[in-house]
Amino acid sequence: MFDQETNVVAFKPRASVAHHPKSLLERIYAAGALSVRTDDKATKTAAVMLQALGFLVIEEILADGTPRRLQRGEARGAMDRPWRLLKPPFSGEPGVPDGGGAFPA
Repeated sequence: MFDQETNVVAFKPRASVAHHPKSLLERIYAAGALSVRTDDKATKTAAVMLQALGFLVIEEILADGTPRRLQRGEARGAMDRPWRLLKPPFSGEPGVPDGGGAFPA
């Protein structure tokens, strides 16, 4: 008898699923806010780009659980903490969705 070779490849499950920036914005605008895990680099990278364009607000969650708003340019240095992504304050407070997610006229 001879040994039969097998070609079995184990695939590791992805830690996070990358979402298109448009999908990310739709989820944030519908809910008002979205939590992002520390290890979700794909979502954080898209969020940094969207923050630079003014489409969302990023808050890092500090060790004591309090949020700290990140200014443009600060987010890349805060990738080691969980984040909360918020809808910008087009109609009042950040994270509070307006009627249908539309921009005020």
